Order: sequence, then structure tokens, then C-alpha cells
Amino acid sequence: MRTGKCMCGAVSLTIRSEPDTFNACACDMCRRLTGSQFMSVWVPFEDVTIKDAAQVRTIQSSDWAERGFCGACGSSLWYRPTGGEPGVGLSLGLFDDLSGLAFDGHWYTDKAICALLNQPPKSPMTEAEVDTQFESGSA
Repeated sequence: MRTGKCMCGAVSLTIRSEPDTFNACACDMCRRLTGSQFMSVWVPFEDVTIKDAAQVRTIQSSDWAERGFCGACGSSLWYRPTGGEPGVGLSLGLFDDLSGLAFDGHWYTDKAICALLNQPPKSPMTEAEVDTQFESGSA
């Protein structure tokens, strides 16, 4: 069982299934939504329990799918086909614990930001290093 929430906590969810992989999509819609790629875990929608679903908003993002987001903070919640497919791609950023997930699928790689695919970052920073930089006022 995995739990997660949006940035402000207005929408939280639990999934009964235990996904072990995640994927990334770099299509034009996902790139515009995230600024880079939409990373998600794919699960049956009936395995998802949403707390405070009244805060959930959706938009028909294409002829075949909708996007879910938090109406309070705007956090991306999901990509969901609307043609009767039972699955949903839940945003990887929602989850409290990402352990045990392996990168499995990468869609629209021809649209992906090449630096993310081929090169290590020039200035990697840990959470502690970023926090220290902001606390010191040097960010």
C-alpha cells in the first residue's frame, strides 16, 4: 500500500496495489504540464482511494485522456485515459515513499530534454545542501 498527497495536503490518496515501476512521458502535453516530463506509476483506478475528492479538478487534455489536479494548490494528480481503460497514471511526486520503484518506461523520448537523458547534472545538490543554501540566504 502506498500513500501520497498534493503539495498543500488538501487531496491525499492511498493505493491498494503495490506498483514496483514508474514511467516518464515527454509528450508535448506532459512537457507543458511539468516543464520537463510527467513521471507516474500506473495502477488500476479502482485501487485508488482519494480523501477529500471535492478538491479534485479535471481537465480533458486530449481526445482520449483527462488530467487530474488539486483545486487548492494545482498539484498534478493523474493522467487517465477516458476511453474505458481501467488504469491511471498517478504523479510520482505525490507519494510519501518512492522506495522499491524502478524506472521502466520512457515515452516520447524524441521530445525529452536531452540533458536529462544523456548527461549527469553539473551541480548536483542533496536536500540538506539546498536547505543550507536557502537558510544562509545565498540561494
